[in-house]
Amino acid sequence: MTDWLIELPTWQLTRIFAIAAYLLLFGGMAMGMLYGYPFMKGKRKATLYKAHMQLTNSGTLLALLHMAVLVIDTYTPFKWTELLIPFMAHEHPLLYGLGTLSLYGMLLLLLTSDFRQKFSRRIWLTIHLLSYPIFIMALAHGFFSGTDTELPLIKGMYVATLVITLLLASGRMLVKKPARRAAA
Repeated sequence: MTDWLIELPTWQLTRIFAIAAYLLLFGGMAMGMLYGYPFMKGKRKATLYKAHMQLTNSGTLLALLHMAVLVIDTYTPFKWTELLIPFMAHEHPLLYGLGTLSLYGMLLLLLTSDFRQKFSRRIWLTIHLLSYPIFIMALAHGFFSGTDTELPLIKGMYVATLVITLLLASGRMLVKKPARRAAA
């Protein structure tokens, strides 16, 4: 069994899992922001919520696989302690620590979403708003420590996802403000 694991193309797998996880998490983030727009109603809102959850869960799972493959990678192996304890990596501790923290943040978001009814709306929303800094940490981790960032397509992916996220977040704040004022 060990030989089979060592024979896996771990370097390629970890890169594929990382990029796929990032894109799925971005998709989940985008769907979550769209879900909050006031014009999303009925079936469209239910569909967005389902997509939001599926993308976020899948992205988190792939991020966990990304981390697990790093342990068996023979090119640049990591110890479990380097991956599980933020800022303990043998190289680029800050950047890899951001990856670890963003993974823990995603797990926190998923866990608290599963137990949403146990929290007050205010507490749950406060925790859920951590998705914004978690996304920024994941982006920084991938952009600055990813070995494929030098490729124009990958660099463009990071820039495009950041711009789209900023536009969606800004739009959501602008759309919500008049509704809040009218309610007050």
